[in-house]
Amino acid sequence: MSATPNARAAAHRARTIAAIARTRATSTAIVLDAENRAFAQWISTLLTDAADALEAEEPAVMDGIVIRNTIDSDARYCLDLADEIAAAHPAVGFPPRLSQYVTVPMFGNGIDLPPSLLPGGPVLIAKEGDLFARLLALHALLETASTTEEVTTAALESAFAFHWQHARLAESEAVAANRPANRPAVPAAVEIATPATPMALRRAHEAHGPTLTYPLSHRRLPCHISDQGVTHTAVRMVSHLGATITTCDDTTHRDAAAVAARELHDSLG
Repeated sequence: MSATPNARAAAHRARTIAAIARTRATSTAIVLDAENRAFAQWISTLLTDAADALEAEEPAVMDGIVIRNTIDSDARYCLDLADEIAAAHPAVGFPPRLSQYVTVPMFGNGIDLPPSLLPGGPVLIAKEGDLFARLLALHALLETASTTEEVTTAALESAFAFHWQHARLAESEAVAANRPANRPAVPAAVEIATPATPMALRRAHEAHGPTLTYPLSHRRLPCHISDQGVTHTAVRMVSHLGATITTCDDTTHRDAAAVAARELHDSLG
């Protein structure tokens, strides 16, 4: 007995998505670094292996009835591993549970949208909303197991194009959120004399709030970053239930000095 029509339909979906992944891995028109191209190729290989297993599976028969909604262990392993790779490497532009697209003919399952980026501005909210609306329309079509192979192929190619756009939107949102103008503001620090004791520091916080600045006249803080053999030194603390340093020359030095500043801040109370 050959594979059931359900298994063959699932195999077709797996091969279609494998071809999409292979294009991601090889096309010069797609901007992916070498590592993510390798992950895309791995997904393609796994889905091809899953399709082979689905087509080769002999369906189980119980009391003369052919069981059409089971997937053998080899196909299941390949699909699960493809899901793990897609979820761990979102830059590839695949949904974290891509196997849902494959298993509809077997299980009649639904297909989830990718996790929302929860974008912070109206433009990004509108862009993500548009992508989700388009995906939902395609999911309604793809959740119908009886579609022809031609319709299924076209719908999958469109859906994964939208997943690619969503991944690029995630990258642009991450870049925007990391711009200095978009980072949470740190409250202005109150200038105080260098506290001589932990109790003096505690009282200053009680009097002026959590954000204080004071010179480190007796204990300078090396930032642990060497620039051509020279270790920069931070000479002023800004504490905000923690601390950051404002006197190093660049972000790398400042962040490294902040580690030492937090250690001093914790030691003082």
